[in-house]
Amino acid sequence: MKTNHKRANKSMARYQKLLILLVLLVLVPIATRAYETERVVLVIIDGLRYSEGLGDPNAQYVPGMAALAEQGAIVDNFHNDGFTWTSRAIPAIWCGAWTEINTFSDPDCDGSTNNTTELPTVFEYYRQQLDRPATDCVYTLKALCPWKASLDPEYGPDYWPLYHAVGSTDEDVFQETEAVITQLAPHFLLMYLADVDHAGHVGVWDDYLQAITTADSLVGRLWDVLQADTAYAGKTTMLVTNDHGRHDYDFTGHGDGCEGCRHIQLLAIGPDIQTGLVSEIARSIPDITPTIGELLGFTTEAATGTALLELLEEVVGLESSQLPQRPELKIFPNPANPMTTMTFNLSLASELELQVYDLSGRLIRTILDHYQAAGQVQITWDGNADNGQALSSGAYIIRLRTETGVRFGKVVLLR
Repeated sequence: MKTNHKRANKSMARYQKLLILLVLLVLVPIATRAYETERVVLVIIDGLRYSEGLGDPNAQYVPGMAALAEQGAIVDNFHNDGFTWTSRAIPAIWCGAWTEINTFSDPDCDGSTNNTTELPTVFEYYRQQLDRPATDCVYTLKALCPWKASLDPEYGPDYWPLYHAVGSTDEDVFQETEAVITQLAPHFLLMYLADVDHAGHVGVWDDYLQAITTADSLVGRLWDVLQADTAYAGKTTMLVTNDHGRHDYDFTGHGDGCEGCRHIQLLAIGPDIQTGLVSEIARSIPDITPTIGELLGFTTEAATGTALLELLEEVVGLESSQLPQRPELKIFPNPANPMTTMTFNLSLASELELQVYDLSGRLIRTILDHYQAAGQVQITWDGNADNGQALSSGAYIIRLRTETGVRFGKVVLLR
């Protein structure tokens, strides 16, 4: 009975979100959308710091992507607005939201423990809603036992992608991706390149730079392959991003809230993407999956991000003020000893969660979890966990989720 009640609540929340989205579509003056894009390719370059990527005005290590950007668009103000490590950021890209991670015994990995997302993923939305087979939704990478999509009862394993995990280098992944394109021609394809992050952690600067140069070359070669294939040429949009950056004070690591870890890149190129655009509108990881849904024609009802409409030719006249706005989260005093007040403004009535996590990503306290009317919200936190225990001194992550997106903040407790 409790499970059924939980599912009913989830369905109601999704219904409310869809209703809000429909209202937004009515209220926001945009053109009728008739996209030329029929296929989408997403490339994730793990651990590329923006200063060595498209954030370098000379594009010293990414000349190929810089050249593609001249034919497409860049979001200059693009950030990881949550946890700056791979095990949380990659699932956030898939889900269009920062999601909890569950574990299960994976029969595909000889029963070893593996991760799944709490929320449904872009793969599941695409396959279920458009009734597409796994061969039309492929994920290429080099992991022997890749993390899996969700076990959501409305989506789940029947709608997971075809995981094509072969090889040991980014070059291997590219070769396998090229074979997948030739043999299967999927309408949705994700290519994951991991060598940049690996080289960064090893700590040899020249190897890190070489891994970036290689990844850049592979992105360029991939675009060439797509343009040479009649199934893809002129009707494919490619998005290139990364999950996190690296410390701006030490390239060998990442994981905190420094600008080097948070500032990442988003490159878009395709028939519906404006040419030569450098957008300054603040965007983040959860906005990727809704953008793919926008182009391919499926909804992403559990996503907290919103489609990057400002990049699209069909909606050139859209003003940034007309885009759904995420609330700004203010925390004061900070550091706290131990009481602190969190303030934010809701532009829409919304389902609301305000939670506290430790730096390992463990949920410690749910401060708010209810439906909230529009307007200013102010709440005081006493520095305690859900069980009433006083938390020790240190840094904690504050996560605010509303219907229009997710905001993260950091608070330091001093006792």
